[in-house]
Amino acid sequence: MSDVSLRYWFWWPARTFDPLDADRPPVMQVARNIYAPLVSNFLDGKPQGMIAEEWKVDSTGKRWRFKIRRGLTFEDGTPITPQVVLQNFRRIVWLTRNDGLVLNSLMPEVASWKSYDAPLSSIFLEKGDLVFKFSKRPINLFEAISQAIYGIANPKCFDEKGTWRDPMETCSSGPYRIKQITDNKVVLQAREVGYPRLKDAPDTVEIHAPTKAGDNVVRALLDGRGDLTVEHSFGISRRTLSDIAEAGLRIVEEPPVRMHFVHLNHGRGPFANKALRQSFRDYFLRLISDDREYAASGIAVDSSFIPKGGVGYLQFRIPDSPAPRKEGPDQVEVLFFPISADAQIQHSIEGCVVRALKAHGLAPHVTRYPDRFEAFNRMRRGDFDLIVRGTGIAVNNPYGDFRLMFMSKLGALIPDPSGEIPALIEKAEDEESPTERARIAEKINALIYGESAIVTFAHSNLIYIHSPKVDLSRIDLFFDPIEFRAVGWAPARKAD
Repeated sequence: MSDVSLRYWFWWPARTFDPLDADRPPVMQVARNIYAPLVSNFLDGKPQGMIAEEWKVDSTGKRWRFKIRRGLTFEDGTPITPQVVLQNFRRIVWLTRNDGLVLNSLMPEVASWKSYDAPLSSIFLEKGDLVFKFSKRPINLFEAISQAIYGIANPKCFDEKGTWRDPMETCSSGPYRIKQITDNKVVLQAREVGYPRLKDAPDTVEIHAPTKAGDNVVRALLDGRGDLTVEHSFGISRRTLSDIAEAGLRIVEEPPVRMHFVHLNHGRGPFANKALRQSFRDYFLRLISDDREYAASGIAVDSSFIPKGGVGYLQFRIPDSPAPRKEGPDQVEVLFFPISADAQIQHSIEGCVVRALKAHGLAPHVTRYPDRFEAFNRMRRGDFDLIVRGTGIAVNNPYGDFRLMFMSKLGALIPDPSGEIPALIEKAEDEESPTERARIAEKINALIYGESAIVTFAHSNLIYIHSPKVDLSRIDLFFDPIEFRAVGWAPARKAD
């Protein structure tokens, strides 16, 4: 391993290290690397034991037994015992007991769990092993329990009720620990533990976040300030691709699993009116389809919530000449933050949003934020009428992601004015026919489009941009964010 730091640029600085918040981008990149899950798929795309050394499942597929790896410790020397692992799972399950997460759905008793101290018959220790006893066979258990929220944290970081003691409290169980924290940088140091990792994985990683106006993660690499970053293809225009090639940087792309959309607040104000939401949808989609500045980016307009090629994809026709439904003169609170590293794309989207609002007689009061943190806080409080944002979804098996989106406060908080989607998710999970499951996904997609609280306008994929010193050939492109133990790093190697 080299002492030279791998400089990784990420969109936002971390503001907490609580695994409970690790589904949120500002947290997940650090949490993914400092807290080890039972099992991870990130290296080579194969389930590999992390905290768990091995596992067994019975013939019914409902009872899973995990043997905890011996000799593991947190960075302060505290042993990682089976009891500690159980404490962590009980904590997350308790704090999410009212959420419809995949793991919770497999343990129906969680919904009526009244006391944090009360035992659970569906997750317990037996002969030193962690045992899950599920009500039904999981569709993909490893995909669920490898999520960053199930990373194992030192119990000293949370109190007897599971509350994280301090936002920046941390004690690593994973392959890296936090060495240094500043306002715009977190430095990770590799730990000598028994987890699978590449021999040339970086010993030190600096995670930087842009803080100056006009700066972004792609610009940092073009200027030689970084070695690796990740950006949506949505934020990479043809011109930027040319700049990346001229700078001698390289690109690795994940499958297209991202959606970008306008979120209209159906819970208050003018957008409580479904017909108005639908009228805005049609007019906005027409505007952005005809916008030359947006077209120059090379990014197609597609209004399907589920990306093309995914289970449940539907192609919705954009009306040729939508007539705006005149409203107003309501003032609407519009929240913008950078969703693209390309200023042209950002300007085009914001311009089409404002024009569509004004065409409906609405008066936009625009607030621009330097990052998503405060904008998302306002969104979570319901203090907005419109925000432009995005999320991702599994292409082949979207149902676990649907649970996070529609049945949990932890996920993307996709609105469901119809109230029908949770029952459809549960129906799909119980359905054995792949064809019928796909039809249910299509119905969910159609509901999202028809209700129009989410107006999808583009799909994209993550693009890993890196210097020739970085080798990403061993990472699993279906999982993010990056686990640095799976990154090859040879800073002394000359570029080809």
